[in-house]
Amino acid sequence: MSSQDRASTRREFLGRSVRFTIAVGITPACLSGVQPAEGSGPLVKFSHGTGLCNMPLFYAGEKKLFAKYGANAEVVLTVPGTATIQLASNQVEMAVLPYTSAIAAYTRSPGFSVISGSGIQGLQVVAKPGIKGFADLKGKKVGAQQADTLDIMLYDYMKKHGMTYKDLQMQYIADTFELSNAFIAGQLDAIAIIEPYATKCKTATGGSFLGDGIDIYGQGYPDCVLLAQKKVIDKEPEVVKNVIRAFFDAEYEIESNIEEAAKLMVGKYYKTDMASLLSAAKAQPPGVDIRDKREFMFGRAKSMRELNYISKDPDQDFVNFKYLDAVIKESPELWRRVRVHSRT
Repeated sequence: MSSQDRASTRREFLGRSVRFTIAVGITPACLSGVQPAEGSGPLVKFSHGTGLCNMPLFYAGEKKLFAKYGANAEVVLTVPGTATIQLASNQVEMAVLPYTSAIAAYTRSPGFSVISGSGIQGLQVVAKPGIKGFADLKGKKVGAQQADTLDIMLYDYMKKHGMTYKDLQMQYIADTFELSNAFIAGQLDAIAIIEPYATKCKTATGGSFLGDGIDIYGQGYPDCVLLAQKKVIDKEPEVVKNVIRAFFDAEYEIESNIEEAAKLMVGKYYKTDMASLLSAAKAQPPGVDIRDKREFMFGRAKSMRELNYISKDPDQDFVNFKYLDAVIKESPELWRRVRVHSRT
């Protein structure tokens, strides 16, 4: 397995993984309160990771939100897999993944596209007490997960501060829990890590957040995105739209009652405590409408080329917001009530 393939295992569960298998019917949403019958349409399997950016998928499965659109949802516990590889190799039809991991896979096997967002922001660089800024990282041991959004954000910070990875002792650890535990144990001076584990690491060490990406990327930058196989997009457009509708539902309900959502998530999906998750949720909210972030995602390919993660840019078909646009037009109620809106 190549270093890029190993990197794609980031944010996957230790010991077990949760995969939703969703038979998505093609019955449109009935927003008047009358529920359509559960569908028996084509089976859609999801691969995913563990960050808070996966919460819309987890929540939709727990609350059976897909059933509102004629779908059946079942949570299946499986041995941990490699989520990006599963999507790129046609083992699953859809996935929620960091967009940079998806770029790396897409440039080798362009059989899928980004169809919407899932979670925004929430990337953090956490440092030990005494490290006050990025300049203090010179010569220090810094951990990240290779080819991930976290890795690319850290690299972009280095460039902003006139540094490169040669100025650091980079340590790549593919598993989120191992990475956070190594930092808490004092084996690393700083890490780039996702919520809700960033908050846990800061609290456990009395450390500090050096950067959350907002100062270099702006508000609302994407982390994980919803991806679908191109063959599903072409052959089952209603499936694609209904999944996006369910994600909008999940975003709204999470925003409306994060405490209830957190109770469903703690322990089963996120190995952290309730207080840490609630605090982290402020840093990484759900965000389905990322239509204005298309060029932002393509822009990160430059840093990925500089790091030799990719040898060419993804083509324009990497992002396909056609059905996100359609859902917003056909079901404006879903879009209006969520907090995250693109500026397009």
